[in-house]
Amino acid sequence: MAFRQQIEAISGQNANLCYQCSKCSAGCPMAAWMDLKPAQIMHSIRLGREEAVLNSKSIWLCVGCETCSARCPQQVEPAAAMTAARALALQNGIQPGVKEIGLYYNGFISNMRLNGKIHDASVAGITQLLTGQLKDNLPLAWKLLVRGRVKPPPLPLGGGNFRRIYKRAMEKERGGEEVIG
Repeated sequence: MAFRQQIEAISGQNANLCYQCSKCSAGCPMAAWMDLKPAQIMHSIRLGREEAVLNSKSIWLCVGCETCSARCPQQVEPAAAMTAARALALQNGIQPGVKEIGLYYNGFISNMRLNGKIHDASVAGITQLLTGQLKDNLPLAWKLLVRGRVKPPPLPLGGGNFRRIYKRAMEKERGGEEVIG
């Protein structure tokens, strides 16, 4: 299956509907930091430029706010295409183009597996620690903790339902039987 067709199958979006008005790029709050703006990602998908899209920083910097989707006169959802591109990149063994994002995603999943829910401060703290930025942000973290804006991390509860769901998803990905229930 061609790259464009893979993205469309995962995202449910028709990349050919995009006529490059660039309203998505104009409204994107992360566009200033992207190597390919949302309109360029959509154009690259249409052209089948798999390597350019999957190796871009843009797909990892997309925060999924869907401002791009709200501004599109064609009802195309570039945010969904970005999510699909991230999934394909990971499936193809391509590491995130932004180191912090990869560390954050791994911390997010580890936190879910451990606690069954997300403790934002733990995920952010681990990401900061692994990127060497924790020392710079400790004063702010302390202020937030003292003022009750950040809750202490929960005791590990074993992950509950999430652990079972995650295990099933990993088994399915490895070719195991799909378990329903």
